[in-house]
Amino acid sequence: MSTASSTILEPDWFTRPTCVVAADLIGKVMCRRLIDSDGTEKILRMRISETEGYIGAADPACHAHAGTRTSRTNIMYEPGGVFYVYLTYGIHHMLNLVSGAAQSPESVLIRAGFVTDDSDCLTDEQQWRPRKQRTDPKQFAGPGKLTKRLHIDRNLYGKPIAPVSDVWVEDDGCQPPVSLRPRIGIDYAGDAKDWLLRYIWTDHPSLSKK
Repeated sequence: MSTASSTILEPDWFTRPTCVVAADLIGKVMCRRLIDSDGTEKILRMRISETEGYIGAADPACHAHAGTRTSRTNIMYEPGGVFYVYLTYGIHHMLNLVSGAAQSPESVLIRAGFVTDDSDCLTDEQQWRPRKQRTDPKQFAGPGKLTKRLHIDRNLYGKPIAPVSDVWVEDDGCQPPVSLRPRIGIDYAGDAKDWLLRYIWTDHPSLSKK
């Protein structure tokens, strides 16, 4: 499937190695279709600027570390191409794209992005002082901010990364410079806290942290 200027990534695109998927997602466009408060269909479009890879049972920061398999993490054992959404601190939803092969519990966390020029604008956003939040590069800077702005919650859990789920990813050819950094908020993970598995659009103002 494709539009005039971009291609919709099929779920099997995500079955590639997690580190490759996490890096290649930088510059791609995440699309969210929803019904606005005025009853019209809108598509929000966010260009991804920051991701983190979680690489399975051998990764102490991964929910499936040491083969842990629970009702929450079960979806990670599926082939790449489905969503893994969970709640952290009882407040923030975290959007993960399951990646890699079946039975290898890996995923990519979407950490930050920024609104594209052709994104639809929700009715409520039109009330903000002069659309400040829409133009603020930090509006999607952090996984909790991101899911709140895109209206994403656990209802997306287990669904395919495809338009049928009302959330999908498009490739319009954007290839920004990518740098590697340690992941954030995993001090409990021993040496894994220093692994370079955070992928960022180099020096972009939308990042949650440089």
